[in-house]
Amino acid sequence: MSTNELHFRTEDLTLEDVGKYFVETDFDRQTINVLKGKKTVILQGARGVGKSFLLKVAQKESDEQFANSKVLAVYVTFNKAGLLQTSDSERFKHWMLAKICNKIIREARRKGVLQSQSSVFATLSNGESDEATASRLETLWNSLEDAWKNDSSPTEADSGIDPEMIKDAVEDLCDQTGVRRIILLIDEAAHVFIPEQQRQFFTVMRDLRSPHISVKAAVYPGVTYFGDSFQMSHDAELINVNRNIMDPSYLSSMREIVIRQDPELEKSINRNGAVFDALAFAASGNPRTLLKTVSSASPLNTSNAQRVMREYYRDTIWSEHSALGDRYIGHRAVIDWGREFLQQDVIPMLRGKQRQTKNQDKRIYLWIHRDAPAAVKEALRLLCYSGILHEAGSGLVATRGITGNRYMLNIGTRTGPEADPVTSTNWLRGSISIKRMVEFGANHELYESISKLDVEKMDEERQEFIKSQLGQSVDKLDMTTFAREKLKELGFDTVGKILAASETDFQKAKWVGTVRSRKMMNIATTAVMEHLSG
Repeated sequence: MSTNELHFRTEDLTLEDVGKYFVETDFDRQTINVLKGKKTVILQGARGVGKSFLLKVAQKESDEQFANSKVLAVYVTFNKAGLLQTSDSERFKHWMLAKICNKIIREARRKGVLQSQSSVFATLSNGESDEATASRLETLWNSLEDAWKNDSSPTEADSGIDPEMIKDAVEDLCDQTGVRRIILLIDEAAHVFIPEQQRQFFTVMRDLRSPHISVKAAVYPGVTYFGDSFQMSHDAELINVNRNIMDPSYLSSMREIVIRQDPELEKSINRNGAVFDALAFAASGNPRTLLKTVSSASPLNTSNAQRVMREYYRDTIWSEHSALGDRYIGHRAVIDWGREFLQQDVIPMLRGKQRQTKNQDKRIYLWIHRDAPAAVKEALRLLCYSGILHEAGSGLVATRGITGNRYMLNIGTRTGPEADPVTSTNWLRGSISIKRMVEFGANHELYESISKLDVEKMDEERQEFIKSQLGQSVDKLDMTTFAREKLKELGFDTVGKILAASETDFQKAKWVGTVRSRKMMNIATTAVMEHLSG
């Protein structure tokens, strides 16, 4: 049995780790090159597909090429956006602008293009040094976060910054230091289920566009609100992060992802090749899902893989999706309907065809009429967010020349109900055709129960729910065992205690200094915010 622990989240990795674990595909290379280029980019994908990892690879390569390219990559995470639950819409805007500006200053200083007493950003700071500006902005965004946690008013809420000022300052930076362009790599850009914040972010993203700033943002499918001022076709290039399970190199690249993290697993994987292939195919292109299921199936063998596939694809993935209904009460009806639609109707329909016909059915795609009720479309979008469905084409013509959207069903959910999911998954791998779909028209009888729901009324405030979650145990968080146990040792055993902690508090632990405490804080905060956002 392997002694190494697999890492499920990019936040657990250093840039050195990212380089070591990166398994390049043609799609990855094309995406990373675009992320390092001039275009404004929206990187869209479900949880765990590798959006953050690709942003980090782009950051690492840009860092290594900076001496020649003079393109400065600045990685910014908005994973604490959920803490800005406030009726004052300007607070989030100022928090966001302060964080972006602070990160630019600090990264420029790290690369040596700004001196500690430089005044390139003086337009943002009333003439104070860039070091003082960065410190002030960091104090501002921490004040805004603390105000929510403590249910109080922030000591300062106005950054005094707008996008035009940032563009002017960056232009000055480029003119005075020889930097050609700044790439903003923004992770957790559109925080789930906070539509107003999302609209504000995309307005800022559009307004920051200039010859000297390129913005790249990672978002989730189905739950992102771009607002009226941001037009995808004009303001950005959309890249969907979906690994093609029919690509001839798919299984080999998924093997390499696991082996890069834990070389000790290579013999076991080679010995149980068909078993691993079933887990990789069932993961439907999601590296985090594969890493989790391989880890749970250790030692890797048929019996353990069967058990894990039954547990994860029959229960866990559906329970996680249903849990969204507990977090977002207004969406509960469509979340429950979406689960029932697939589990009780679509999947049995496919399995029934498989058993009853000589020409065995290997369909994994469904098609929904473009005029289906809004609540149906909302349910499908949320299933995409959970990774149970994957959008596989819009505006597609099906039977009788009608237009609609195509979705791919997660392979594991398709084969998990079988008595032998490993064998069924490997059987399904052969002769899947993207042209063969189960079609549902505009007024299908299965829509009746939710067809009259008002989707616009579903976007309710989450503040009271999030506050109610602060007493939840650290065991509920998606992080490594080591990080979880270290937090418990320090007494940070609940969500609320973690949010209230500082890096200095973490440094009280043995062998934890400034670098490790920063990493622990990033891991803990990311895990907390993903728990709170679903």
